[in-house]
Amino acid sequence: MDIVLYTLLGALVLFLSYLLYLAFRYTNQILYPKTKSYDSALEKVKKQGYYPEDYINSLPYETFQLKSPYGYMIHGRVYLQTHEEGTEPSKEFAVLVHGITMNVYGSLKYLPFFYKKGFNVVVFDLRNHGETGGENTSYGYFEKWDLSTVTDYLYREFGQDIQIGLHGESMGGTIAMLNMAMDQRISFGIIDCAFSDLAELLLLKLQQDSKIKSKKMIGFVNVLIKMRAGFSIEDVSPLKELPTIKQPLLFIHGSDDTYIPPMMSKAMYAFKMDKKFIYIADGAVHGTSMASDPQRYDEEITSFLNEINKEKQYPLGH
Repeated sequence: MDIVLYTLLGALVLFLSYLLYLAFRYTNQILYPKTKSYDSALEKVKKQGYYPEDYINSLPYETFQLKSPYGYMIHGRVYLQTHEEGTEPSKEFAVLVHGITMNVYGSLKYLPFFYKKGFNVVVFDLRNHGETGGENTSYGYFEKWDLSTVTDYLYREFGQDIQIGLHGESMGGTIAMLNMAMDQRISFGIIDCAFSDLAELLLLKLQQDSKIKSKKMIGFVNVLIKMRAGFSIEDVSPLKELPTIKQPLLFIHGSDDTYIPPMMSKAMYAFKMDKKFIYIADGAVHGTSMASDPQRYDEEITSFLNEINKEKQYPLGH
């Protein structure tokens, strides 16, 4: 009898040890994603199928470094519209926010769609990505304040009469929405393949990676994240923030996205009361809605911009 009991206790200890190991490993993957170098990020966007490198490289830009509220430096670029002497410079800015593991090159692939419409374009490396500092990735909890720091800089540098819109891919889309919920200076958001709720996404990833579907495990992971990084995954939920986002939103998602399922964009679209638009890109996987059909992507963006700003009709720009 004692042997059976000790065997069962030993098995239980091994199982709990495995769960503890799994939770710590999963927490590390969440907080410290393996980020790409500039070269590897550029290679990835080229492989996706649409990156007009010669055009993008031909455009002049100014670099900036800003002090994050959390102490590290935020690195970015501003691509200003050229204008003849005596004419007014463009007052419209599009801030492009890249996804997880990427850097400015994950944003630059979208630059032509906005620059050719007359927008000044801003790209920057998110916290713990590219050249920007930061000890970990928080999926929007801290990053939304860095985005506000960029907005502050634009208003300070280019005047209080500018207009700023956001485009975010994947995690960048989530960051954009969390930022818009607290910053009414933002005019619009184009949200491409973003997740609606971090806890829900992590539960899905846990199931995909380990075949374990346990909300209790996610709850324990959240405890570890609070202890190690100072934020809660429960506070990273655009779905909860949507009632406070009054600005227009265009949701975009690939129909075949298995990394972040399109149902998340559909749920956010359904939850937003008004000023909402949605485009599901047929056959596109994660982050490839634009590359799979640049012409259609441009048409959807152009239609959205023209709908929310009827005083100024924008041309196609890809």
